[in-house]
Amino acid sequence: MPIQSVKNVLLAGTISMLALSAMPVVSTLVPASVGSEAFAQDAAYPIIVNEQQFKELADKGAKVVDSRQAAAFERGHIPSAVNLPWAKLNVSERDGIRNEFAEDKVFEEVISSAGLKADDTLLIYDTNSLPGRAFIALEYAGFKNIHVLDGGVGAYSGELSTEPVQVTKSDFKLVDKHDVRVDKAYVESKLRSQDTVIVDGRQADAFVDGHIPGAKSLVASSLLTKDSKIQPEEVISNLLASRGIDKSKEILSYCGSGVAAANNYIALRNLGYTNIRLYDESWDEWSRDPKAGQSLALGNYTFGVGEASGDAGQGQPHFLTEAQVKDLAKDPKVVVVDVRSPSDYSAGQIPGSVNVFWDSTLDENRVLKTPEALKQIYSEVGVTPDKRVILFTRGGVQLTHSYTVLSLLGFKNVDFFTGKFEGWENGALKKG
Repeated sequence: MPIQSVKNVLLAGTISMLALSAMPVVSTLVPASVGSEAFAQDAAYPIIVNEQQFKELADKGAKVVDSRQAAAFERGHIPSAVNLPWAKLNVSERDGIRNEFAEDKVFEEVISSAGLKADDTLLIYDTNSLPGRAFIALEYAGFKNIHVLDGGVGAYSGELSTEPVQVTKSDFKLVDKHDVRVDKAYVESKLRSQDTVIVDGRQADAFVDGHIPGAKSLVASSLLTKDSKIQPEEVISNLLASRGIDKSKEILSYCGSGVAAANNYIALRNLGYTNIRLYDESWDEWSRDPKAGQSLALGNYTFGVGEASGDAGQGQPHFLTEAQVKDLAKDPKVVVVDVRSPSDYSAGQIPGSVNVFWDSTLDENRVLKTPEALKQIYSEVGVTPDKRVILFTRGGVQLTHSYTVLSLLGFKNVDFFTGKFEGWENGALKKG
């Protein structure tokens, strides 16, 4: 078989257009209001406080809130802390979108059950310095003074307690909501704005996999030290400056499902940024809309395949529905291949699927790897030509690339799934 050189994505060149036309157009679910600028915190203390400041605030009557899951709380918590898992203020998945806010009535019930009152100063902690979902949810609920323990529970030098905490239920009501969330339409309206910076908090591999046009990568986990504390201000400020992020501009924070985006939100707020919005539906929503557009963090690349084992002339693949995927996945001769980045896959995936990141099929020169290397990549996770393959992705380019590779390797039965999926295995909620 002669060497085939292809710029960008070829062989199945028409597939990219097919993919885009077949992907569901997702309308904005519930337009989120753009709240006023961030609440002004107590000037005497930063948002992220060290242990000494944490103790001072607690001595002044601040309520200590453990935002970890109940099992982690029971294994050991800071004395006097009440347990309010951030997951209780979120919905694991709604219409294929992960980690959206729960209904207002759920907020009222959960916060009341924790004994919190609207005028309380809160001291929250988790496993590190950036419990973003807890912070932004409690800010939405109207709490004006929220502080976070730098380093999380691991930074507390005192003895942890396993004793149950007695809580007197409050009559908390959502009467002063502060919503900094924005919807997709708002983000789209800012794509060409010189006064707005769109910040992507996902891991670098996910950013390479596809991102909102013009977005800047600011990996949320890079803002933490090895001991889970916030990086020194100078380090973070240099990172922000290198990406053109400054206080004079509006910041739109997003990630895969809203978790890392909320973590970046805290970090920026701690540095004095106030004009920050959260695109909560994030890449889960954006990537499903072919009209929204997405960019890849790479230039043109070349396929150079010499001894591929199959022809390119297989039949047209089918775009499957969610119900079809769930039914077919029961067959041991069917394998669902998720071609998104490993970090996106680990955060949430179709149950039983395997991960083959489309970018892993290219070498350092952006040339397709040898057929032998490609076969090994797929066979190691059980993807072989005798099986029916269902490719799952959220972008037309990634879809076309993966289909092309499998075609060159002789796979005859490859179909697509690009829609929402109810019943994700949600990695974010597995962490204690």
